[in-house]
Amino acid sequence: MKWFWECVAKCFLPFYKHAYTVGPGLAALFEQKYGLPFSVVRNVPKGIITGPQAPPIPGSKVVVYQGALNEGRGIETMILAMHQLPQCQLILAGEGDLSKKLRALATSEGLSKQVEFLGFVKPDELKPWTQKAWLTLNLLENKGLSYYYSLANKFFDSVQAQVPVLTMDFPEYRALNAAYEVAILLPDLTVNAVVQAIQTLESDPEKYAKLQENCRKAGEHWIWEKEEATLLRIWASVASD
Repeated sequence: MKWFWECVAKCFLPFYKHAYTVGPGLAALFEQKYGLPFSVVRNVPKGIITGPQAPPIPGSKVVVYQGALNEGRGIETMILAMHQLPQCQLILAGEGDLSKKLRALATSEGLSKQVEFLGFVKPDELKPWTQKAWLTLNLLENKGLSYYYSLANKFFDSVQAQVPVLTMDFPEYRALNAAYEVAILLPDLTVNAVVQAIQTLESDPEKYAKLQENCRKAGEHWIWEKEEATLLRIWASVASD
């Protein structure tokens, strides 16, 4: 299937004057490959009016993963890391190809009380879980360019909720974190790396508070209202040609 879309791109992109993609990294790659400029329109949430944060769930630090329970998302690694993070509660919102396997893993590892599977959750019902989280997860294996240059919606959802993110040290997230430090960047996806990152953050309340404040600041800029303006300018240029 990959070869098919590459053929489509090579056949039709040379005729386009206006092109855009979801992140600066992909834009640079496409510009080099296809020889035409690409604008960037990120898929970010609408700005929200920040009200009182949802009260934290008492008794533990809640770590939330939202998304498909599929291969390459680092979920197995996070579950195994819970052995060394007794102070944390892992909440998994979503279903996928690994649903049964992950539930079996949590049971076999004796982590059923520490790992909770919510199943499919509607977007409106997911927001309270994100707001109650101490940390959210955006873990990916480097399984190709689509993962390496990904820019997940849930990263921005977490920022809007003023909840720091544990994410991979991939180019797009590294660039965002350079602008507003809202995340802990994970150099590699291993149990030890996950445990060390979470324990280090837990032991530094000032660092955590700084990340939260940076989420608030970034949340004023990483919003659809600004990306929409870029998109409208692109299509206005298309219409005028």
